[in-house]
Amino acid sequence: MKSLRNIFKKKNGLSFLKNDIVVQIYLSFVIMLTVSLVLTGFIFVYLYQRNYIRSYTSLLTKQGKKIASRVARFEASNKLQQFEKYSVYVDEIESGEQTDVWIVSNKKAETPLAQEYTNAEVGDDNLTEEMYAVLNNAFAGKVSSSSSYDKTYGMMILRVAVPIRDRETKNVIGSVMMISMIEKQTMGLREGNYLIVISAFLAILVSYAISLVFTRYLSRPINKIGKDINRIAEGDYSPIKKRSRSAQLGLLEDKLDLLSVQLAKSEEERENLEQVRMDFFANVSHELRTPITVMRGYAETLSDGIISNAGEIQEVYQRILAECRGMERLVEDLFILSKMQNPDFQIEREPVSLVQIFSDVERSAGEIGKEKEIELVLSVPEEEPCMILGDYVRLRQMFLIILDNAIKFSNVSGRIDVRMQRKDGRITVEIQDYGAGITEEELPYIFEKFYKSKMKQNEKGTGLGLMIARQIALRHGGDIQVDSKLQEGTIFSFSFEELTSFDGYE
Repeated sequence: MKSLRNIFKKKNGLSFLKNDIVVQIYLSFVIMLTVSLVLTGFIFVYLYQRNYIRSYTSLLTKQGKKIASRVARFEASNKLQQFEKYSVYVDEIESGEQTDVWIVSNKKAETPLAQEYTNAEVGDDNLTEEMYAVLNNAFAGKVSSSSSYDKTYGMMILRVAVPIRDRETKNVIGSVMMISMIEKQTMGLREGNYLIVISAFLAILVSYAISLVFTRYLSRPINKIGKDINRIAEGDYSPIKKRSRSAQLGLLEDKLDLLSVQLAKSEEERENLEQVRMDFFANVSHELRTPITVMRGYAETLSDGIISNAGEIQEVYQRILAECRGMERLVEDLFILSKMQNPDFQIEREPVSLVQIFSDVERSAGEIGKEKEIELVLSVPEEEPCMILGDYVRLRQMFLIILDNAIKFSNVSGRIDVRMQRKDGRITVEIQDYGAGITEEELPYIFEKFYKSKMKQNEKGTGLGLMIARQIALRHGGDIQVDSKLQEGTIFSFSFEELTSFDGYE
């Protein structure tokens, strides 16, 4: 790994430096350390000041309580001379600690503190709103404090007010208010802030050098991973040689190795899909070529005048029409299947009744099974519509495909049972025939494209019906289950979530 100096020499222009991973790592370290040190300094100063104010408030409160107790005792025993001597101690507190001590009387008390035992008079000209606030709390019997910038003093002020209680009645007769100038008390803290800034600056310089060393160390495995990514991008999906001992970079190599495996699988699947696509076109071509060849033969027969009998000519026309209908059915099935397999295709779902759908399907299936005299027996819950959320036309098409299949493989004068049940919030539908059935070998493939049974009954099928039916079922949040035994019949089962609330569909 080249040093940072060599990297700067290697390329010209700021764009390279901005995008180089080594420079980005180095700058990230620098920014992180700088921000951390600055934040540490700010947090330290903030917590120190806050703790200082809390401690100083506690100190002033203790002093205020002591003064309040002495004043109350002097006033109760009428010892004015002793109070005057005590006032000297109070003056020493004011001069020594830069704190004003106000002893004021509560004018609202029944027996206010005598004026001789006070040293200040409460008035609008000498009290601010903040002072009034702490005094009123003290007059209410609470020890109160606040700190803020005071316009009168022109600096940050800490105010503590302690109630003076009558020694007999315990009523608040006055208050001791301690007013301390915080800025003068915290001059030492400012000097400490200066030292903190110098220390932080020196720490940042040392951290920059350390960051450069760590940057060079960390960039080695990153470059190695970059080479692996380039190799994968060029199509080489061989396993990753894991060298990093770091948990994060090791995990990245594991993920990259997994990506390589998945890309190899994707490439294999792409090749398989390409083969499926080619097989699909081959199947479509085969399915279309047969009827086209037949129609061409019939058309050439008519064109050459080989057939002259009007009845035979009409029969040829009917055969050509049948082949056209077969191709039309194939193209329509392919169109429907293409839409169903498109992830962006959305069916319009609304409340529909399965009972009503089968009432409609029963008539159509009756016409299809009339030639074989098939009996269709419908068993549904009485007086229950069996509502689900779905597309009426698509559901009708799905059930008709299954019934058409059942009729196709049923024996003459056979029977088909349709059973519908409601249970645990779901509706199940079973369509059972008693015909030829499906072999175990064929059963796994019946829903694949162009798969057709080798039985004579399915010689005219397109091999797309069951796949379309399954796609419709999937679009409705379900699937088709099949149970079949050869020469005993087949059961197709469906399950849907029952619609119980019609909010938003009325």
